[in-house]
Amino acid sequence: MKKAVLRLLLWILILLAGVGTGWLAFQNQVVPELDRRIEGLRTFRPLTTCQVVAEDGTQIDEFYVERRFWVPLDEMAPVAWQAVLAAEDRRFFDHPGVDLLGIARAMVVNIAAGRIEEGGSTLTQQVVKNLVVGSERSYRRKALEALLAWRLETQLSKEQILELYVNMVYLGAGNYGLEAAAQDYFGLSSAELDPGQAALLAGLIPAPSRYAPRRNPETARVRRDLVLGAMVEEGFVTDEQAEQLRSAPLETTRQRAARSEVGTAYITAVRREVRRLFGDELPVRHGLMVWTAYDARLQAVAEEAIETAAAAVEERQGMDGPLRTLDEAGVVAFLERGEGLSRDPMSGRSVLPSPGNCFPVVLGSSPREPVRAGGLELELVSADWQRPVRSRDPEVASKSLSALRPRGQVWSACLQDDGKLELDRSPWVQGVAVIIENATGRIVAMTGGREMALEGFNRATQARRQPGSSFKPYVYAAALLHGRRIDDIVVDGPIALPAGGGKTWSPKNYDGGYAGSVSLKTAMARSLNTVAVRLTMETGPEAVAEIARAMGVRTPLRTDLTISLGSSEVTPMDQAVGMATIARMGVSTEAHMLLEVQNTEGLTEGRAGGPVVIDGREVARLPGGPGTRVLPGGLAYTLVQMLGAVVQEGTARRARRPDQPRIGKTGTASSFTDAWFVGATPTHSIAVWIGTDGMLPLGPSETGGRAALPVFTAIADQLPVGPHLVFPLPDDALPEANGRIGSRSSPGREAPTLPEVGPLERL
Repeated sequence: MKKAVLRLLLWILILLAGVGTGWLAFQNQVVPELDRRIEGLRTFRPLTTCQVVAEDGTQIDEFYVERRFWVPLDEMAPVAWQAVLAAEDRRFFDHPGVDLLGIARAMVVNIAAGRIEEGGSTLTQQVVKNLVVGSERSYRRKALEALLAWRLETQLSKEQILELYVNMVYLGAGNYGLEAAAQDYFGLSSAELDPGQAALLAGLIPAPSRYAPRRNPETARVRRDLVLGAMVEEGFVTDEQAEQLRSAPLETTRQRAARSEVGTAYITAVRREVRRLFGDELPVRHGLMVWTAYDARLQAVAEEAIETAAAAVEERQGMDGPLRTLDEAGVVAFLERGEGLSRDPMSGRSVLPSPGNCFPVVLGSSPREPVRAGGLELELVSADWQRPVRSRDPEVASKSLSALRPRGQVWSACLQDDGKLELDRSPWVQGVAVIIENATGRIVAMTGGREMALEGFNRATQARRQPGSSFKPYVYAAALLHGRRIDDIVVDGPIALPAGGGKTWSPKNYDGGYAGSVSLKTAMARSLNTVAVRLTMETGPEAVAEIARAMGVRTPLRTDLTISLGSSEVTPMDQAVGMATIARMGVSTEAHMLLEVQNTEGLTEGRAGGPVVIDGREVARLPGGPGTRVLPGGLAYTLVQMLGAVVQEGTARRARRPDQPRIGKTGTASSFTDAWFVGATPTHSIAVWIGTDGMLPLGPSETGGRAALPVFTAIADQLPVGPHLVFPLPDDALPEANGRIGSRSSPGREAPTLPEVGPLERL
């Protein structure tokens, strides 16, 4: 007997020792690991949405990895989270993280059904599963999930865990959390949900696609009613309320409105700037709200002006050329293939598509011959035969289609309602406008090309094109820094320079003639090329490049004499910033779109020109700030006088307006591949480029003054006017700045003495 008792005591001691050892191991090894993982939940920041708004507070964009708007639990309607508890975890406030009764009940239901009908996971376990342990199917993962859920309940309050869950859960259509789903499905905040709407959202949790109200409304309604029944059982709503809600129709708002196509280039540039400053994750991890300088009115004006100007070039220069030209054998093979057409399955013949569809056709020599495709013979509208055709060949360019006798040419044509064909008029001219507010350096509008895709190629910032004579303000700035004055007499005449290989370079003016002796101001107004070359020879091309960089050109520049005529490529943004430096009387600026960055609580974390501090750490610096003087004010005003002469008496006379001072410079690249106008009013600077993506000529006579200037005029017409809006007259303005642009004459002053130093030392 004694031995039996001793043996029992021994086993009890061994068992206690084992339990104690296990408990110590659990406390010393498992618990620290659990706490380490739970600490991640304490500091957990879910991916949310970065919102982009205009200066007036209008949202213009949002981007996200997970579309989520974090809302504290006490800011939601109580029925919102009550519906979730009724649907997913009725004993949430009673269990310690793992619900043994719920597990047992689920086992009984599943055994009776012969399949898995219910799960036994609590909301706490789901939080742990989604945020810590993942979805691996294993007993180890389930055990770890249960342990973490139990431990989490000792570290966080029930309300904190519930807040995590309702902001984290996926509810279909790209929405994470109740707030995002409420906004999407009902156009409401989570604070405005009624019990029926809350029940519908909670019902989505097990299978968001299966119960999607837009895709499967009847299934969603049945699921909503089941959740309403659970809410009645839990006392969250009354029978009468639930019955009334069940009889209500299932109504959701339409899909989120598609983003307006207006402002695509601006939005793209903002996204790229946000990523450059903060990386991909931080903006959505912290739910930043980014305030921008976007002006919707000017953006719409700029886009319409670009479209009008580009279409005008296409109308003047004609349709884009044929897809290809075939010989007789090629025409026969083309017709046999029936390219772009479907065939009747019984007869095998080509079938005419419905009106509005486009397909390739082969033309005859004249309007009297039918247009053919497959076995079909069709008629081309007579107006198309008279339209000019664009071509690289000057012998062909701008001739009508009829005159070209296009036998064997394959064109894309579109079927009209009357059964006739119209040639496909796909745009081939591109255009860009950038608008900067002079006083602040804010970029208020930007186009990136016609039909630009979001996150696509933004010609405003990425296209490097030859600026032609629109680059000359930098040439004249360098000359003024080297001692030239506005009324200096210069010679416009023939010049021959060695170009290597025994060849010479003889720059000429657009009209082929020479002006002889003229003032520097007149040379700028008339855009005389040989004067620009001679000035660059005086200063050196390196000095021109240096001053261009100081004034805002960021694209690398070549430093040979051809820089004087704009041979070195720049972007439209470069040109807009450079003109803004002149309009700001020689003070450069970091042109910028971002004005302010706020966190999810609406607190400012950074402003333009200053640091952005998040969680006590500086993460970036926003561009902007007061700017740096890079030109003496008086010298900058001399440039204003010269560029004003371009508008008043030079190549941009069509831009004149008596009640609004305007300055600017036209530019045309060789062979008419690029047309520019870069100008300013007292309030804004504007750079306009018109060209093609393929570096093809726009066509004869498509100069900056003809193709690009109308865009500037259309935008400037929408800018403020008034007697008080004039270009400021600096204290160190030279005596010849005597007829101040946009105001009465001002008394002359002694010319300041500039130190004899290089351009950049003087800045």
